[in-house]
Amino acid sequence: MASSDLIQRLHRLFSEQTTGLNTMMLGAETGVGPAELQSALQQLKSDYNAPLEYDTDSRTYRYGKTQEQSFELPGLQLTATELRGLAIVLNILNDLNPGQGSGELNRIHEQVSRLTEERGVDLSELTQRIRILSATRRPVNQNIYQQVSDALFSRRQLNIHYVASDQSLSERNVSPQTLVYYRDHWYLDAWCHKRQQLRTFMLSRINSAYQTGDAAKEFDQKELNDHFHNSYGIFSGGEQHTAELIFMPGAAHLVAQQQWHPDAKGQWKGDEYHLSLPYNDQRELLRDMLSYAPNVIITAPDDLKAAYRKRLQEALNRNF
Repeated sequence: MASSDLIQRLHRLFSEQTTGLNTMMLGAETGVGPAELQSALQQLKSDYNAPLEYDTDSRTYRYGKTQEQSFELPGLQLTATELRGLAIVLNILNDLNPGQGSGELNRIHEQVSRLTEERGVDLSELTQRIRILSATRRPVNQNIYQQVSDALFSRRQLNIHYVASDQSLSERNVSPQTLVYYRDHWYLDAWCHKRQQLRTFMLSRINSAYQTGDAAKEFDQKELNDHFHNSYGIFSGGEQHTAELIFMPGAAHLVAQQQWHPDAKGQWKGDEYHLSLPYNDQRELLRDMLSYAPNVIITAPDDLKAAYRKRLQEALNRNF
């Protein structure tokens, strides 16, 4: 008997290639030998009632065109690889938000586990073979995450108490726009009614949150994208600058492979990689450049160069 994965792959091939496929093409696509392939084709037709036809002139197999509706295999048909991938995604969701899993999500996980067992896939190996490490993640209060996500989708304003990086505490009403998971942290993009600006708030710095009942201020997606995604990093808005960076051979190849920003421009000059990068706020960019020291040279703008030199000098002074 052919495996469920093989039946599923054949079904997808015939659904996509309506003009027909010969045995050589089918073998190449599925990676099985002639005997196993013929057995699977017979099983697809006899056990699943697939409208499989063989054209003697072109020597190809295809689904017949007499069906009123396109043929589908019964039930949820996923390959073992896809089931493993789905299980990994569910585990990631649980890992990102420990304790936030709903009963419905748990039931989906149980169904996936049952399906993988039927395919002979041991999900317990996932935790042994695949690990997701988050070294710098800050825990988010479950109630605050729930309040923020509920307000986001119900389109209601939130009242929050927020602790800034200098440890100052403020209270404000915000209109939530987008939840962002970035570099192991959850952020909320929102309209701040106190500052009358679009702002980004780190969820781990929100001490309390509740919905006010007032409707959230709305923005079109283009306006949000223009504000929050027009430059490098999580910090957005304000005057835009362009960082001119030169990476030495010790870091050049790694940097060249990274997706820095859609508007970033990079080019090789000998064994150096030159990168032009738009940014609004230098804080995150400085942290990243310091991680590449001494294999990066900042050539512009002057204030970024000065801030970089200051950080390096401070580090030297404190370590000697």
